[in-house]
Amino acid sequence: MPSCPSGHHSTANDFCDVCGLRLQALSVPPPTHPPSATPPNPHRAPPRPRPATRGGPCPECGTSRAGRFCEECGHDFAFASQSGSHQRQPSTPHSPPMGALWRAVVAADPAYYQYMVNQGMLDPSRINFPSGGKPRRVSLQGDRVHVGRRSQSRGFTPEIDLGGPGGDPAISHIHAVLLARPGDTWSLLDPGSTNGTTINGTANPIPHNVEVPLNDSDRIYVGAWTVIIIQKG
Repeated sequence: MPSCPSGHHSTANDFCDVCGLRLQALSVPPPTHPPSATPPNPHRAPPRPRPATRGGPCPECGTSRAGRFCEECGHDFAFASQSGSHQRQPSTPHSPPMGALWRAVVAADPAYYQYMVNQGMLDPSRINFPSGGKPRRVSLQGDRVHVGRRSQSRGFTPEIDLGGPGGDPAISHIHAVLLARPGDTWSLLDPGSTNGTTINGTANPIPHNVEVPLNDSDRIYVGAWTVIIIQKG
């Protein structure tokens, strides 16, 4: 049965009757084929053992791990692995050179909203474009800036919070993460959002868990209507 990307229980079969997003068909894993009956080759080198898969629940909140960042509390599994500790580490202040401050301008983009409608990704009769909203500026500070919506159950609020009353309904708890990089640069990572993240109007979302370098004036599109413009200086 199709499911709502935002996790709502919908009685409809096309668009969610709670938030209006197009329902997604549940993926069925491919059938497992029996092992080949080909006899082993004595001259072939033995297969290398596969490294143990790192997984398990988040050490901070217990949520099942699905990527680099915890979906509920924003815990960075890669940072904990490198530091040898599972304790949440405070963000280290990012000190760029004088005159090279970075910021994110967050706004509702009517053109992106119309694109989502034209692509059949949302139902305009259920999801209305917000009116009267003003762009807001968020300084990029620390070693990472989370983009998502707050989790009241875990007490986590992302630095760029797109949830709350009148918020974007197509945003995951941890939808994307901006990462500070050497040389006073930033990169973008999507840890596995439901509806994807695109840059500069491209149709294909960026791959999950792959860092993408950002440039001045790059436009990040997420959710049903949100654009995040990265500005330097």
